[in-house]
Parts: sequence; structure tokens; C-alpha cells
Amino acid sequence: MNAPKTYFSTELHTNQQALRCRLDDLFTAPRRRGVFPLVCALLLVSMLGSLVACNTPSAPTVSAPLPTVSLPDLPVTEENRDARTLYAQVLTTLLDENLLPGEINDPAGYTGTVAEREAMTENQFAVCDVDGDGREELVIQYITANMVAGMQALIYDTDENGRLHLQFSEFPNLTFYDNGAIQAGWSHNQGLAGGFWPYTLYVYDPESDLYRDVGSVDAWSRDYQPQNYPADTDTSGTGFVYYVYRDMGTEYGLLSPVDESEYLQWREEYLAGAAELELPWQSLTAEHIQTLTAAG
Repeated sequence: MNAPKTYFSTELHTNQQALRCRLDDLFTAPRRRGVFPLVCALLLVSMLGSLVACNTPSAPTVSAPLPTVSLPDLPVTEENRDARTLYAQVLTTLLDENLLPGEINDPAGYTGTVAEREAMTENQFAVCDVDGDGREELVIQYITANMVAGMQALIYDTDENGRLHLQFSEFPNLTFYDNGAIQAGWSHNQGLAGGFWPYTLYVYDPESDLYRDVGSVDAWSRDYQPQNYPADTDTSGTGFVYYVYRDMGTEYGLLSPVDESEYLQWREEYLAGAAELELPWQSLTAEHIQTLTAAG
């Protein structure tokens, strides 16, 4: 990749949610649990966001906004009762012990005090058919890990024997689509993208009941880093060129950028006609968990 050297891999720009994540990553001491530290952090993010917004280049407008579809919060039925009971058990263990299935997270001395359980409400879950296979899945946004590296977005399904099955795991910065695709924003902006946030795109594979990585995208913003910007590649004149990686493991740092038109052609291959999904999110509380299996 013919890109100039940058001295910081984490820029203080883009939206406040992403900024907060990057600030957490810079200051990697264990997170204090409770409402007051969270309020202080949000105030800091808000002030910094106001400062950097003055001179941060805008994100590119690469396509028309997609329509949004809200998934309904469905009642308990005979068909979904067993799966919901299992999902409720998973969520109760997370709330009581700060432990995800398979012990894939560090409980960090969690004892379930009132303050700790109050802090756990920062996490969210949704039970809905997010992949379009006709069954409900459990989607968890786990953000109360001690380090940003421990934050996870997880999707669980049940197999034919009624056992829990992990379909998907990524950093919790997701956009869902009604054709089964998921756009997963990276935990960091790698330095040249300006207002464009890099991401990996996944599609649902019904045969394996898993999500398949179909490529990742990074960008180079002319306004953010004009030095050595490949203007000849930017035939659309948008001020952005894109790195489209079909296989990050073998291609990262080796591919040349492409014009926006080629990037959009790749993206439309997977998202043409798709609408964004709004999931029925609930905060992680005992009361919300109980609604999963409560009749009426």
C-alpha cells in the first residue's frame, strides 16, 4: 500500500461513540464501574468532540441513505419458548457473574454488588430473527469489559439439538441489514481515512449457520492527509480512495487503492436493495431478562 507514514494510529475525530472507544483504548487502566465515572467520561468525550469537529474533514457520502426496518419485539410462543429460556439463562449468568458462554471474557473479580449490577446495564441485548432464517437469535453488546480489547458483539443461535451456538463475534460497532449482512466497524481508524470509518463486511451463510467475512474496507482522505495522495486513482474526484481487502490476512498493506466507483461496485454486490435493521435493544437488567419468557 503506497501510503505516507502517520505518527498516530488513533485520531480524535468522527462520532462521539467511536471517540469514546478510542479514548478508552488510549487509557487502558481497568475501568471504574458505576454511573459517575461514565458521566465524567461522556462529558469529556462531548467536549473533545466539539473541539475536533472544527477542523475534521467530513465523511464521504458514497451512496443514498438506506431505508430502516425495525424488528419487532415478539411475544413468547411454543416455538420460541425453549430458545428464549436458554437465552435468559445466558443473560442471567452474565448479569450475576459477568461471565459469557465458554468463559470467553474475564470476569475481573466481579461479585454482583449493587454498583456492579448497575454498571452492567451499559450492556444491551436483543432477541429477534436478525439473520432472517426464521428463528430468533440472541444478540449481545458487551461493552463493560475492563479493556476495549475485551468489548464484544455476539450473536447466538440454537442448533437442532437445542444447544447454544455462537454465530458471530466482533467489536461492538455494528450495522445490521435485512438481507443478513453485518457491517462491523473496526475498533480503530488506522490513520488516513479521515471521516470514513474502516469496517469489515459479513454475510450470513445459512448452510453453516455462521457469518462469513466477505471483505474489509479502509480509505485515504485527501483533506486529512494530502501528502502523496493518489489523485490519479481518484477519478470520481471525491477526495477519497479506498482499500478493499478480500482477505485481510494476506492483502493488508499490499493492495493499491481504488476509486470510489470500484468500491461501491464491491459494496453493492452484498448490500444492493438491503435496508438497515433496528433491533429491539434492551439494557441488561433482571427485569428485562424476565420479559423473554413471561407470557403476555
